[in-house]
Amino acid sequence: MARYGRRNVTYILAAAVAAAALVVGALAVPTARAAPSGWNIVTSASSGTGNSDLLLATTCPNAWNCWAVGGSFPSLNNGQPSTLVNHWDGSSWSVTPVAAPAGSTASLLWNVTCVTASDCWAVGGQQLGGAGVPPSTLAEHWDGSSWTVVPTPTMFGYLFSVVCNSTADCWAVGTSVAADNSGPLNGIIDHWDGSSWTQAGTAPSGQTYDQFNSVACTGASDCWAVGFAGPNRQQSNFLPNVAPNVAGDGAFAEHWDGLSWSVASVPQAIAPLGTYLSAVTCTSPSQCWAVGATMDASGDPSATLVDSWNGSSWAATPSPSPSPTSGFLTDVTCIAATSCWATGAYGFASGQGGGPTPFIESWSGTQWSIEPSPNVTAFGYLNGLACVRGAMCQATGFAITNSNNNNTTLGTLVEQLPLPAAGNQGLWLSASDGGVFSLGNARFAGSMGGVHLNQPIVGMASTPDGGGYWLVASDGGVFSFGDATYLGSVPGQGIVGQARVVGVAPTPDGAGYWLVDQAGGVYA
Repeated sequence: MARYGRRNVTYILAAAVAAAALVVGALAVPTARAAPSGWNIVTSASSGTGNSDLLLATTCPNAWNCWAVGGSFPSLNNGQPSTLVNHWDGSSWSVTPVAAPAGSTASLLWNVTCVTASDCWAVGGQQLGGAGVPPSTLAEHWDGSSWTVVPTPTMFGYLFSVVCNSTADCWAVGTSVAADNSGPLNGIIDHWDGSSWTQAGTAPSGQTYDQFNSVACTGASDCWAVGFAGPNRQQSNFLPNVAPNVAGDGAFAEHWDGLSWSVASVPQAIAPLGTYLSAVTCTSPSQCWAVGATMDASGDPSATLVDSWNGSSWAATPSPSPSPTSGFLTDVTCIAATSCWATGAYGFASGQGGGPTPFIESWSGTQWSIEPSPNVTAFGYLNGLACVRGAMCQATGFAITNSNNNNTTLGTLVEQLPLPAAGNQGLWLSASDGGVFSLGNARFAGSMGGVHLNQPIVGMASTPDGGGYWLVASDGGVFSFGDATYLGSVPGQGIVGQARVVGVAPTPDGAGYWLVDQAGGVYA
């Protein structure tokens, strides 16, 4: 048993038991719908304009709320893309309107992350001007109702990845671009403090070129940014960071300790081979995974690459490649130390057999192995991945929809893996002072222990996937933790002088909750 918050002998046993019952009952909801086992292609959304639509990243705050971002191209030959955002509501994907950056002639989103269901960030690049004008960084924010553009530091470049520790602590990484638009130069890191984005200082790589492709954090003083550094800049076969070509460079990583970014040692290949890190994720300060590829002498990916962090050093971990001459891992995510997945593609470089084919690997706690997954015809690429414990994984990318040489088009691709419902051998207890006690396999997500409360905590309820919970005070104040989304409270609605609140219950999909008072009044 783990104990959190101040000890208080007055436990709200009735509320705790009710919360435990809700956890057990709700955890089966995500897998209750009829769905085949294993990875399967699901219907995805398109712009519906005849354009080529691509998804480059995805994130899921919970099982009924996922975002996937990318771009829509009028033509793959010379079309200027516009940002594309898709949303998953628990049963289907749909296109969500997104703000076009003012004055831009092209825009693309590479990555997305969420603090809560009503606080998400998407980052990428935009072109402010005509042909030949270098791209500028781009950030857009979701406030629960709409996406809006938020200014970033003025700079030519792209942002490829974003992560948030809290509403007022986010990091975005990418690369600067030469003023003459000749190509990428050096890695950039931007920070969000709750009111504005500012450029953060990075440690010199000691190389001519360097670039950050991904960032992950376990807390405000523990973050990793990974990419590559060396004498050569990235050459894009299609889009920056999609099917990349980098000759002679090596994997590169920096660590944030709460005060500054510093260079960290990562495994390197023996020349003329190179190494490239495309994504990083962490389950704890002592376990992180970084994935990418070993690059051949010509700069094309020749084998999958997986590095692991054990709390003190990075080391190479064996990983299979679907082809003896090709393999590239694009993204990685974990729901536990022994349950991770990575997406990838192979066969997209010159001489490697035509168009790319997507594949997926998984970590069992002892080894990485390739999982059976559907192959699309002729051409497919997976670039984004997100999982929700006890519900599902979503892998996003793009596939060919029209192979006419004069008018080749691409469409969004989503593969989904149903996950078994999380075990119900656990529960939470809440004390009247807001302390939370987790027992069994119930995950502690935070508490109000040690924080002054106007009124005591009287109720507790879990989200359907067991990844978070709400506490409610007798005055109707609501406090959310984990993937539980704050959606309002009685004091927040200006309702005073009513009967004392005695409990809280979530809606079946976790997208809302009810508060009940001692007189039988219900607040939705």
